[in-house]
Formats: sequence, C-alpha cells, structure tokens
Amino acid sequence: MTRTPIWHSVQDVPADLGATAVSIGNYDGIHRGHRYVLEQLVHHAETRGLSPVALTFWPHPRHVMGTPGEPPLLTGHEDRDRLLLLAGVHGVLDLEFTHDFALYSPEDFVRVFLVEGLGMKCVVLGEDALFGRANAGDIDTMRELGRKYGFEVVTVSDLGPDGEEGGRISSSGIRAALLTGDIELATEGLGRLHTVTDVVHHGFQRGRELGFPTANLGSSPAGLIPADGVYAGHLTVVAQDRAHAGTDPLAGAAATISIGTNPTFEVDGAPRRTVEAYVHGAHDLDLYGDTVRLEFVAFQRPTLKFDSVESLVEQMQRDVEVTRRTLGPGPSRPPVEG
Repeated sequence: MTRTPIWHSVQDVPADLGATAVSIGNYDGIHRGHRYVLEQLVHHAETRGLSPVALTFWPHPRHVMGTPGEPPLLTGHEDRDRLLLLAGVHGVLDLEFTHDFALYSPEDFVRVFLVEGLGMKCVVLGEDALFGRANAGDIDTMRELGRKYGFEVVTVSDLGPDGEEGGRISSSGIRAALLTGDIELATEGLGRLHTVTDVVHHGFQRGRELGFPTANLGSSPAGLIPADGVYAGHLTVVAQDRAHAGTDPLAGAAATISIGTNPTFEVDGAPRRTVEAYVHGAHDLDLYGDTVRLEFVAFQRPTLKFDSVESLVEQMQRDVEVTRRTLGPGPSRPPVEG
C-alpha cells in the first residue's frame, strides 16, 4: 500500500520520518510568496539533514472563528495540499481547525504538534507569524520555545510582486484581482494559472443545441470563481468517472470558459450563476461525472445579453477564435501544475 504524504493527525505521521524542518500557514493559493517561504524551508531542511514539512489547517481559521465562507478561498482543500507537495515538502500535516483546537496555548501547540508530533528541529516563519490561542504567540515566543525545546527558528522576509524581498504578495490581493477579472495580475501574484476544480454536472444543454457543448461545473467548485465574463483557458480531466475508464483523459485542452447567469435566456426563479467550458473541437465529448480542472489564461469580454440566439452564436464563434489566438497553435498542452 502506498503511504500518503498528507496527514490529518500526529498519529498519521510516519514513525520513520525523522527530524523535521517545519513551516506553518494557511497557504491559500500557494502564491509566489508562499512558495518563496517553502523554498527556504526546503533549503534549510536540506542543509541540516531534516525532512521539510508544511503544517496547515482546514477549514480556514477565519471561516471557523469569523464568518463562514469569508473570505472566499483561492484554492480548494485538495488542490492546496497538492500544490504544497509540488513545492517540494516531504509531507503535509493538515489539521482540522475547530473551536477546541483554537484553545491550544502557543506553547501547547508547539509542544504537541511540532516538537512531539513532528520531531521538529527547525521552524521557518515570517517575522509577523502569530500562533496559538488568540494569536498570542509571536516570533519572540517561538524563539523562547526554541530555546526550551531545542529547535532553531529561521525567519524569512516577505516576497514582493517584483520578486524582491521586502514587499508582500497577498492572497487578498490576488482574490481582489480575480473578482474583477484581472487574470494577468492574479497570474503574476500566483506565479501560475488560477484554477477551479469540480465534477462535471448536467446543465441546461443550451450549448449543445447551439453547437458549442460545454462542461458545466457545480454551484460550489473548489477554487475562487473569477468575475463574470468569457475567458481563454485550458481544461484537464484529473479524475474520470468509472463509465469513462479506459479512455484517454484530456490534459490541457484549449477551452473557452464562460461565467455568468446566461442573461440571453429567461429562466424561472432567480438566475443561476454557472461556470461552463467549451473544449475546442470536442463536439461529442462526454465528461459527465469526471472531475476537471479549469485553468484561466486571459479575460476576453464581459457577460452580455443578446437580442437573439443568432447574435449569441455569432459572438460565441468570435469568442472561440479569440481564445484560439490567445492560446496559440496546437490543440492542447501539458497542464502547468503537474
């Protein structure tokens, strides 16, 4: 049996992991600033002969201690942990954050989860790191605990948008960019394409009737849904429904992605916001039940209401051509995240 490198309690941590270097954070988005910290973690672990481990939480602490669902998260649970592993850590201790968990004092948190749970000998943190009950622990607290429990404290400066230390790339800034459709700014902060992941659901079948069959996501996909509009992007099948076993899954297929309420069509009740992707040239594609990941490359236009279906179809044809020019030649390309 293959041993998973994602653990949800200290009891799951392999006994042969050895001594570790650890970084702690929520890591929403795994943006360039996060990856810089993780690069430093891996570097310091290697120079000390330690295993690099990321300790993180789910749900997001602000969703538990504040308003559920606020802020909306850039990445879903599984994508966040997958990206942490791709950043080079040997394991992820992903702890459930609850009101009871929030009661751990700074010292008890460090002792139970880091020292005893992970065998930590080095912790890599930003200077503004806070931890423990009511965020009472800070970097000075960590240094005091390091002297008491025998671990080293390494501090890392923030990474600015230009790649230099001293600035700050933030999840909130990337979130704001996506919510205004500024894909270029979001991509710059993330250092990768923004993604949304979900199982393909049955929609209204309008796209198929119009000659543009789409893969429709559900109402609550993993990953922040950007502003309404039409985007150039890619679609990758990350898990197939059993009905499709044995077929070659799509990887990085060119797609025109539409987000919005389809204002050209009248519906009963409140309009439903949808995320749907037309895979170029795939008119008979069956993705129902498959889990797909959409990557957003560029914003093309806002959502519009058309006077006729014919006008909508003409615009959809133009949208596909714009996507084709944006993505360049070739029907597909390898996904950027592995």
